[in-house]
Amino acid sequence: SSGINAEYGPAASTAASAAAADAPPEPVVEEKTSFDVKLMGINPSMKIKLIKAVKEALPELNLVAAKKLVEGAPCTVKEKVPKADAEALKAKLSEFGGDITLE
Repeated sequence: SSGINAEYGPAASTAASAAAADAPPEPVVEEKTSFDVKLMGINPSMKIKLIKAVKEALPELNLVAAKKLVEGAPCTVKEKVPKADAEALKAKLSEFGGDITLE
């Protein structure tokens, strides 16, 4: 006899194969369908353009609120946004100097 059985006996071989069989299955990764768009930082030289872009993207904000949001980075710009809309918003705000992440 050779291998594990020779060194540790049949119990070790059985334990090793049982451990392999009991390995947890790969977790099923569900694709996220909604994202939070977060402003992590800004390019100071493009701040005014970014404020205007935020105001345009979020019509419920007035100019003062958009300015406070931009100056308050890091912050959440919009929550629970569908993936396509989140990516479009990220692209638009990134174009105007925003450091954007989707979570």
